[in-house]
Amino acid sequence: MHPRVGWWTDQSIEWFVRASEDSSYHRNLSDRIAELLFPCRSILELGCGLGYEAELLQKKGFVVTALDNNEKVISLAQKRSGLDIFHCADAKHTEASADALLCINYGHLCDISELTDLLSHASMRLIYVLSRHNGHGTDTREDRTETVRKLMKESSFDFSESSLFLDFDQPLKSMEEAKAFIDFTYLGKNAQSYLAFVEKTENPKYPFVLRNRKELSIFVLNKRR
Repeated sequence: MHPRVGWWTDQSIEWFVRASEDSSYHRNLSDRIAELLFPCRSILELGCGLGYEAELLQKKGFVVTALDNNEKVISLAQKRSGLDIFHCADAKHTEASADALLCINYGHLCDISELTDLLSHASMRLIYVLSRHNGHGTDTREDRTETVRKLMKESSFDFSESSLFLDFDQPLKSMEEAKAFIDFTYLGKNAQSYLAFVEKTENPKYPFVLRNRKELSIFVLNKRR
């Protein structure tokens, strides 16, 4: 398990926003999710963070409620999007529900009781997206795909699994910032080895970039009607 307590800081938010503005990552991910939602119309997202996918799905015509327990990221999502779909709430204690429950890198699904709890928030479908962490950060963040796959099978519901490869590169101001970003993001004794993925660019504002090719596992579990 990643040993840091708390992910969102002023600095990590700045990095994430910078990468998001320079990438089609969120648009491509939300496009894939939208393809998997039919015939669902309403969506509840838990742990929405800065809310890029929730915003894009709302603009596609879905009715979205997005929750996170971090007041700052919810406030920033509201301000950026101009939408009233974002709410600060403890996802573990909410009674909210929708046709589909969306979880993108939310929590660490480990046992059938946790999966059952998630399913209680969806009348039709669970879409569970996780990063496989088989590239950068493998020494601190394990690939949990097999664990989630096993739980899906144990649930006895019909489910499907697919992979999605997306670039989410991190623009950086300097090599010093690159080192700071890598230390914060990946931790672990081998973190500085990821400097090999930092490249020079022609962008005077961000003359360096950390190449980050993400492999996502997307599970779709359908509840019985």
